[in-house]
Amino acid sequence: MFFRKKDRDVKRHTHILSGSFSLMLIFSCSGAAQVREVSIPVSRPPPATKPSQPFREVKPRESSGGGIAANIRFLCDKGSFSALREAITLIHEDNINESEFGRVMNAVAVTLLEKVYGDPGPAPDPPKNHAYSKILSEADRGIYREPPPSSGDYLENVLPFLALLESTAQSRFAAALPHLEKARQLNPNGTLAPYFLGFAAERTERWDEALNMYRTALLLAPDCYPAAFGVTRIMQNRGQNSEAIALLSDLAERYPDNIVVKQRLANAYFRESDWANAALVIDAALEKKPQDPSLSLMRARVLFENGQFVHTQAILDKFVAENPENRDYLLLRARLQNEGFRNRESAVNILRPLYKLNPGDFPIALYLARLLLESDNAAERTDGERMLLTLMRPLRTGEDIPISVIQLASEDAVRRGDWEEARKYQDRILEERRSPSALVNAFKVEQGLGNRSVEFDLAQELIQNYPNNEDGRIVYVEALIDSGRHGEALRLIDARVAVLGAGAYKSRYFYLRGTLRGEFDAAVSDFRSSLFENPRNIDALKALIGLYHRHRDERHAVYYLRQALAIAPRDPALLQYQKEYEGKM
Repeated sequence: MFFRKKDRDVKRHTHILSGSFSLMLIFSCSGAAQVREVSIPVSRPPPATKPSQPFREVKPRESSGGGIAANIRFLCDKGSFSALREAITLIHEDNINESEFGRVMNAVAVTLLEKVYGDPGPAPDPPKNHAYSKILSEADRGIYREPPPSSGDYLENVLPFLALLESTAQSRFAAALPHLEKARQLNPNGTLAPYFLGFAAERTERWDEALNMYRTALLLAPDCYPAAFGVTRIMQNRGQNSEAIALLSDLAERYPDNIVVKQRLANAYFRESDWANAALVIDAALEKKPQDPSLSLMRARVLFENGQFVHTQAILDKFVAENPENRDYLLLRARLQNEGFRNRESAVNILRPLYKLNPGDFPIALYLARLLLESDNAAERTDGERMLLTLMRPLRTGEDIPISVIQLASEDAVRRGDWEEARKYQDRILEERRSPSALVNAFKVEQGLGNRSVEFDLAQELIQNYPNNEDGRIVYVEALIDSGRHGEALRLIDARVAVLGAGAYKSRYFYLRGTLRGEFDAAVSDFRSSLFENPRNIDALKALIGLYHRHRDERHAVYYLRQALAIAPRDPALLQYQKEYEGKM
């Protein structure tokens, strides 16, 4: 098929992988070492290595030269999270923070903790003329300062890489590789050189090499959690998000106060649409940092995905006071306007300026294309089609088209009623991943085609593999209804209604229960309950219009028709009702 990549050495997303290696993480708890093994699948086994002694975390010690200065230097060269923290403690406790050595090593440790580990500290004040100070200053401006060819200093060969941590240009990483390899020879126990080599390999799409380097960094220092993040990113790109969650959960247990780890774990749950577990992680993090804006934004995302739109807006209104230009905020605000309040035009107005400023911002481009394709305006739909065609072209020759773009193409085909084209896209998506969202969308396609047996198989796969996914539960209820198993569907609906909080999911269950009611009053009650949970539930509004129309209650039919037209003014069924009630609107 035209969007499949051929002759790729390592597929970015794959469902079946061969081979694995185990990452031995050593945890110190209550004075006893506990070894936890985490399996990290790779596309082929790593190259054979000589047998080695059991790995253990290198503990801070004084070098052979002795003295506090040598110990601080050793800790900074080590580069692990705990070693850098210990170096800063020694600098301040031994009152050398005013000396030139103390100031520059404090700057090195603080900068590495912030740039590598996401653990910011007080702004350092290094001496301006020291070689490390110049490297750090230029790295902060994105300038890679090459070390002198004769340099035998480990940090001189490692620190310049800080300039590349935000780089997306693959060509920039090649210049750093020989210096990092030299650094590994100078200090085999340093964790930063292998971590940076893994980072460079990942950015240049050498996945197996990246995994091996990240593994090396973690074996040298189990608290080099950015290397574990690298492992989880590759897992997720290969469709192994559950394995990534397991590894991140281990890190969260080991570092319960680390907000960055919790954010990564919450994002992994986001990928599974597991909003309940994501909320637990975010709430735990907010207990530690209740004013953290990034955590508040993540909490808003969870509320939004659970259909609690008013609560989402309250958090966003507070967030915008200090972060009005934050692109994640703007994207969520656009989604809230479109999906929560059915104000597509407002969402477009939010995203168009962002897209003009950076047309390469993929999430912005993807969502704006979705909004334009859904428009009733012919010119906007044409713009959306043009954007979709652009997104369907690989950025580089031979590169895979992102699954999310194929999904958008599938949804556009559904909107046009071309179910066969939609299935073609959907089959391709399921080849790559059988995530909850992919299975839900496949279910909708098969439901549209009227393939009840395939539809039910997909619903069963969802409920069996993702039992806590609410979208999967709803799909299973719909499959039961479509297959005539109404009693079983009603029992599941009643059970979920009894435990769910307010929001869009509860609204959907009330709507589905209303469709099963035989009595007029009972059906009306459920549809009204659905609207109480989500006043913009168009299915519930249309159901009420239909009920009152059949019972010749024009007053109530028109009442709900006005609300429905405000949400979906071009809906063919609503337009037919509008024509029928012309003069009474």
